[in-house]
Amino acid sequence: MRKSIFESNEAKFLAISAFAVIIALSSFFTIRAQTTTFAQFVEQNGSQDFVFTNNTNGAAFNTISGGAPISFVYQNVNNLPAALQGPQTAHLTISATTTQSAVSSGGNLTQPLNQTITIAILRDTPTPAGVGVGSRRNLLTAVITTSSSAPGIVGSASGNAATLSATTAPQNVVFSSDFIGFVATTQRNLGLSFSSVTPALNLGAGNFLQSFTAAATGTFASNPAPVFAPPTAASATLGGQVFGDSGRGLSGARVTLTEADGTIHERLTSSFGRYEFSGITAGQSVVVSISSKRYAFTPQVVTLQDNIADLNFHPDL
Repeated sequence: MRKSIFESNEAKFLAISAFAVIIALSSFFTIRAQTTTFAQFVEQNGSQDFVFTNNTNGAAFNTISGGAPISFVYQNVNNLPAALQGPQTAHLTISATTTQSAVSSGGNLTQPLNQTITIAILRDTPTPAGVGVGSRRNLLTAVITTSSSAPGIVGSASGNAATLSATTAPQNVVFSSDFIGFVATTQRNLGLSFSSVTPALNLGAGNFLQSFTAAATGTFASNPAPVFAPPTAASATLGGQVFGDSGRGLSGARVTLTEADGTIHERLTSSFGRYEFSGITAGQSVVVSISSKRYAFTPQVVTLQDNIADLNFHPDL
């Protein structure tokens, strides 16, 4: 990567470089030598935009409202158009919950995140027409589910730094994007590095980590590296709206799209209940289901021949 890409964030990128070394030595990343870093991000303001909340019987890990403002850059992706080269101004959101208590061992604390983790990085403005598919904003979405073990937030007790790593395997890591394709990838991993953890890491109620805020940087890798995937007639976009019983859009509902080959995509609905999946292979039947704490919804099966913008859901009676 050219040094000029993030000259104004040189100190932060030094931190990322150091973090990459940590990842290489970590037991989570024993396959690191086989993967290629294809993207990184740093926070634009270096503020504490990542929030861990202890709810006594569980915990949640999210970003601040509206997401964390970041600078994002693709690396080692061939044939990127000019609009995707260099820093991309974007916002990152993370959504995760857990019902598994933290573990203290050897002076370190590990907080497993045993439910689905979704990390979405959206460009602040769409790319020019013809560059990308769908909304032309999804730089990268990562969905992490537990396979043989849950990923976790790891750091020294009473420390102000921590990491979160996930890799295939022991986790399932699925990447998607409006711009790059991962069809050929067999290994996918990511690492987030948290700094300025406030207050310092300690156990709280229910033996979950106590609530804290932090700043973050991140790295994403795969084997082989993804490729730029310009839009083709074989791709389609599917979207719609999820409603509550009041008739208003339901925010924060999890929407799952399962392709014919078993590939799973997940999104969270917006504040207006809207969702969208882009870059889905056309000509196949897909299953779309909704998960909500308040309502039950009947899954829908549709044949995706062309773009669908109105696959809406209302609660079961």
